[in-house]
Amino acid sequence: MAIARDDRWLTDALGRALAGAQVFYCTQPAVTTTVPPSPLAAVYSDLTGDVIAQPLITDGFGHSVAYLDNTALYTIVFVHPLFGPYPVVLIDQAISAGSAGGGASGGLPAPVIPTGTPNGVLRTFGLSFAPSHPANGQLFVSGSYARYGVDYNITGANIIWIGVIPPQIGDNLVYFGS
Repeated sequence: MAIARDDRWLTDALGRALAGAQVFYCTQPAVTTTVPPSPLAAVYSDLTGDVIAQPLITDGFGHSVAYLDNTALYTIVFVHPLFGPYPVVLIDQAISAGSAGGGASGGLPAPVIPTGTPNGVLRTFGLSFAPSHPANGQLFVSGSYARYGVDYNITGANIIWIGVIPPQIGDNLVYFGS
């Protein structure tokens, strides 16, 4: 099994973000006439395979993120009060490795797990290579996007945390870049 990231954004018909929507990932074939739909797929919080419970909830930007087995097709169900009894159902959704999510091809390079154990004090983490364009890479701390030049910089093969609060005990770092 290979795990890949899936990003989803949910908006209304006018393009406004829908916060607080429930997001369910189901294996196929799926029964989508009930809430929760079934059968629910295994969903992970990160590339290391830490299982999380469903449903996922969209944030204030209508965004949700999950990590899933990229060898399967999924049915994704969005439930929100705006939809009434008719959830949004997306069938045959592929989660492709190296994608920016949503089953799109291309996108991010393979993920790299930096060396160094986040402990709330450590500010330097190692990479297995020196990125050729560090500002074009992406660093995630336990699934949250870190901003290059604001939260961290890269010097050679080192990620240097410059944000006020460094990654804490239990945080997982994942870097996408080349």
